[in-house]
Amino acid sequence: MRKILATGLVLLSLQATASPPPFTGPDYSGRYQCSGHDSHGGDFQGIIEFKLEAAQSTGTHGAYTFSMTLADQSRYTGFAASAPKALALYFAHDDPKLQDHGVGIAEVETDQDGRHRLSKYYYTPHLAGGGHGLEQCQAL
Repeated sequence: MRKILATGLVLLSLQATASPPPFTGPDYSGRYQCSGHDSHGGDFQGIIEFKLEAAQSTGTHGAYTFSMTLADQSRYTGFAASAPKALALYFAHDDPKLQDHGVGIAEVETDQDGRHRLSKYYYTPHLAGGGHGLEQCQAL
């Protein structure tokens, strides 16, 4: 009985230390040209850049850091988690006093040339009593 329990514990510990499967999902890294409309700020343009965090990505799920710079040089940074054809995002303006931070969700389409297009909805709970926006981004 002890031998069976010891063997079971060894097998469980091997499973716990096994490496996660490598990342096999679509890589959304790169620069994107974006345009959108914010419920407070109106229309905007910007460039967003995603960077895959390979060590945190596994199977079809990706982990990313990103930054977005608007035409007025406002800058946001954040992180995202992906699944095939989708991204969930958290972002914050680089000036924390503004309390301009939020979450978003993006659907991802890929054209026949392999270029990605993001359609994103976001929610900002603390900026000016709350807000939201829509944006479209095309890989450059």
